[in-house]
Amino acid sequence: MAGLAVVAVVLTALLVLLRRRYVVARVWGHSMSPTFHDGERVVATRRRHYRVGDVIVFRPGSPASLSGDRVAEPPARGEAPGGTATDVAWRIKRIAAVAGDPVPAWLETDHPVVPAGRVVVVGDNTGHSEDSRQLGYIDLAAVAGAVPHRAAPEGS
Repeated sequence: MAGLAVVAVVLTALLVLLRRRYVVARVWGHSMSPTFHDGERVVATRRRHYRVGDVIVFRPGSPASLSGDRVAEPPARGEAPGGTATDVAWRIKRIAAVAGDPVPAWLETDHPVVPAGRVVVVGDNTGHSEDSRQLGYIDLAAVAGAVPHRAAPEGS
C-alpha cells in the first residue's frame, strides 16, 4: 500500500511539473491560416526568451495599449461582456517584434521601439486577425509559451 501512495505522489508531482512547462491550446478561427487550422490543438512550451517569428500562446487579459494605458478586453468567443479573466481564451499569434526592436510600420504608435517586457504580435492571415493592431503590446508575463517552430507562409 505504501508503494502505491509513493507512485501517486510521484505522478502528481510529475503532472504539476508538466503543466508548468507545457500548455495545450486549441486554434479557433482562421487568423493563423495556413500555418494552423481551425480546431487544431497545439502544445506550447514555456521559455525564458522569445524571438521574432516565434508563434506564442498567450492570454491578453487587460492589454496595454500602444500609448501604455490599459484598455478594456473584448469578450472571448461565447462569453458575455463582464466575464471573468479565467473565461478569456488563449490567443495564438506570431511575434513580429520584441522589446528593443523598431515598432513595425503597420502598427500606429508614437513609440520608436517596442517597450521592455512587451512584444508585438500578428496573425499569419492578417485580414482575419485580431492582433497588436487591436490588442496593443502583449506583456511577456501573459505568454504561456511558444509552439514548436513552423515557418510563416510565403508572403507574410
